[in-house]
Amino acid sequence: MGNSDYTPSPSWGSRARIGSALLLMAGDYIALVLASILSVCLRNWLMGGHFSIPSLYQYFIVPAVYMVFIFSNRMYTRTMELTQVLSRLFLSFFWGTCFAIILMYFAHVTTQVSRLYVALFAIFGFGLMVLEKPLLGKFIRHARWLQVPVLIVGAGKSADAAIREMKNTPGMAYHAIGFLEDSSHPESKFLEEIPILGGFADLEKVVGNTGVRDILIAAPGLSQDDLSALIYRAQTVAENVNVIPNLVGVPMSNIEAFSFFDEKIMLLRLKNNLALRTNQILKRIFDIVLTVVGGICISPILLAIALWVYHDSPGPVIFKHRRIGKDGKEFDCYKFRSMVANSQEVLEHLLATDPKAREEWDREFKLKNDPRITKSGEFLRKTSLDELPQLMNVLKGEMSLVGPRPIVKKEIEKYGDYIKEYYMVLPGITGMWQTSGRSDIDYPERVRMDSWYVHNWSVWLDIVLIWRTFGAVLKQKGAY
Repeated sequence: MGNSDYTPSPSWGSRARIGSALLLMAGDYIALVLASILSVCLRNWLMGGHFSIPSLYQYFIVPAVYMVFIFSNRMYTRTMELTQVLSRLFLSFFWGTCFAIILMYFAHVTTQVSRLYVALFAIFGFGLMVLEKPLLGKFIRHARWLQVPVLIVGAGKSADAAIREMKNTPGMAYHAIGFLEDSSHPESKFLEEIPILGGFADLEKVVGNTGVRDILIAAPGLSQDDLSALIYRAQTVAENVNVIPNLVGVPMSNIEAFSFFDEKIMLLRLKNNLALRTNQILKRIFDIVLTVVGGICISPILLAIALWVYHDSPGPVIFKHRRIGKDGKEFDCYKFRSMVANSQEVLEHLLATDPKAREEWDREFKLKNDPRITKSGEFLRKTSLDELPQLMNVLKGEMSLVGPRPIVKKEIEKYGDYIKEYYMVLPGITGMWQTSGRSDIDYPERVRMDSWYVHNWSVWLDIVLIWRTFGAVLKQKGAY
């Protein structure tokens, strides 16, 4: 059913971890030194003079201070997804800058150090590392000698989800060498490239033969007794045991784990992030600042699109459509007009005469081949540029930059019990659905994405989704 590319030695995982850590540290050091050099040059260009940093500080002390804080946030010793990288990197730079200032004060060099240099260094350093880490992560993901071999117990949908994450997430330095599976009909879609090495009973033998030191148990359907026994057996032969619990889809951001020692029970505390008033205020400030700054920067693009729509077909440039927002309140959602002026009449005639179009409309509230779309509208929809006027909705407090897709009244019933989460937040210009395939994703999955976003929100998640929006727009995947 597939062949493993190599058989790891017992020390392979340790060497891969050390190699990855050294590579990340080297990348951080280069980024920090480069940030210092750029900060000195820019400071002198802006302020004049010949300010300089002693070589000892520029090449050793300053990088060491920041890298200690980065190390303390475990960024060299564990893999993490991009939102965690951003948040931990920000905290590392914040505390690193504070400590550096205190260190300079006690060393009596504060009068010699430019405050502008310190600010520029923090900005350049953070920015360069935000760019550097995903690039190094991609390199690690494609360099087999830097990947930690992992044995996957279970060959079902949960295992496939874990493998996709390993393949697609920069910094996930794991390589699946094989499955253990008891079922005679395994469901995994990766059987052509990842072999089945045995059943659950063969765990100890397979670990001994392959030398693998990391195990991922992806069998959430097992009974509690069987799962506990499997975990115990894995812990006796492997250094690291990871378990996918039967909680797929449950909000897990900012999860806190507790244990009832005497009863040997683990307790998970789950937080609904956007239910907190402070987080709602933080999100609103983030929206306003980014919308004002971004709106000013793209104003020439907005004007060019408006002129194109105006000359392409008769009718207003801006189209207003009633949508459902926070707390179930209706509002006018703004878009650049991408359809003919009499679009409603055209739609009604099409649905009355074309059963296939009626079925598609009832299922998705969209048509893949919509005859109402203009030439300019086809381009604007594929690139999602038709949604730029929604920046006005953001400023009015009717929408957010990131959030659930704004829905119409007829879609409320499709949300079922999940409509409670939708009503909790402002709908977004972009979001989980828009950056994950858009119209190629079926409606039930779209609803689950909206719910997951509400419970797992963070500023860093919004930043990642905005960044991914650019990629989704360029690829035009699922857009129509």
